Amino acid sequence: MLVTTKPDFETLVDAHSGELFGYLWRLLGDEAEAEDCLQDTYLRAYKAYERAANDNLRAWLYKIATNAARTRQQRNGRHAAKQTELHEEYASGEARVETQVLQRLSAAAVRAAVGQLPRQQQAALLLRKYQGLEYGEVAAALGCSEQAARAHVYQALKKLRAQFSEEDHE
Repeated sequence: MLVTTKPDFETLVDAHSGELFGYLWRLLGDEAEAEDCLQDTYLRAYKAYERAANDNLRAWLYKIATNAARTRQQRNGRHAAKQTELHEEYASGEARVETQVLQRLSAAAVRAAVGQLPRQQQAALLLRKYQGLEYGEVAAALGCSEQAARAHVYQALKKLRAQFSEEDHE
């Protein structure tokens, strides 16, 4: 039987900081909030590191990050996506070229649509499609079964397809 040892905490942080930050940024929609939440994540992880299982530390970190983000969203009372950001950029004259405007509109529409998904579906979609986690890792991060993780991603994609299909027909 092969016994693996846990990496030291600093190595774990170095290995996953970038991807966790990207996940939190997408989930929270704000760079400063994501940075603060990442710090909260690592503080929580550090306190619990000795008790953590060796098998999937990456999924364990995503679970802590997801819970930290949920706590932050509840505390701030913000779950809806920020749609005013795009309007402010456009009004300030930053968007000058038609293609840039269309790209920003598309990106903003996707961000807004993802932001309107139920929390479990939103987190599952971001973990699977943007962070590239396997369904088993998504399940571990969200504290659900692998089948439930698959269902969350499926339902999220189904809702997004339906929303954008409706908009195309309007």
